Amino acid sequence: MQENFGKWMGGIPDTFYAVSKLEKYVHYGTAKFYSKGSYIGFSGEGRSELFYVLNGKVQLNYIFDDGRERMVYFGGKHSVFGHLYHYAYKSTFEGCLLALENSKVCHFSEEQIEHIFQMDKDIILDLLKYSNAKASYFMKQVVEKDYFNSAIRVVRLLHDLCISMGIPVDNHIEVSIKLPLKDISEITGAHYVTVSKVFTVLKKQNILLKKNGKMIIYNLEKLKELTKRKNIFKN
Repeated sequence: MQENFGKWMGGIPDTFYAVSKLEKYVHYGTAKFYSKGSYIGFSGEGRSELFYVLNGKVQLNYIFDDGRERMVYFGGKHSVFGHLYHYAYKSTFEGCLLALENSKVCHFSEEQIEHIFQMDKDIILDLLKYSNAKASYFMKQVVEKDYFNSAIRVVRLLHDLCISMGIPVDNHIEVSIKLPLKDISEITGAHYVTVSKVFTVLKKQNILLKKNGKMIIYNLEKLKELTKRKNIFKN
């Protein structure tokens, strides 16, 4: 059976695993509409809720004590967010959910989720698959940050996207995705300047070109070769 894993298979922390069956039970929760750019919830509010995206796109950010904000992951239709549970220990950051697009999100309380579990145990399995997919993604990120330098991590992400989402067009491959340099920086842990330099190198070598809403790959073999190097800024 083919699993409905999200774009994390291509290196993007997007949706992880779509829990489509939960949509049958949204009448037990509370569905709300959120306009683009609005906040959906904060971890400091002290409520234990599960958030289920019915349409649109939602992003989890961490806000640190010094005011800096960092993207953790995002999700589209049928993605779930359970990071806003209240914990007793004091943290140096708080989580917040942000609507990246006009979105409809269902709020489930702990009691409502328990009731749904009693009616449909398949939901438990789907949420376990979601948690496993998310854990696998972040474990992979930790290992790569220890093993590869920042520039190579960017190249590996681009190669993963090409393999998982690329479509052959004439004599090149196109990946249709809106992925700003800032997001690539936060996904890979590479500095924004490093990300920019990587795209400059790839463009000069006629390997890859980034345009608005898409990436064009002219030489996939060369891109793959760069993923195995220790430094792409040296010949």
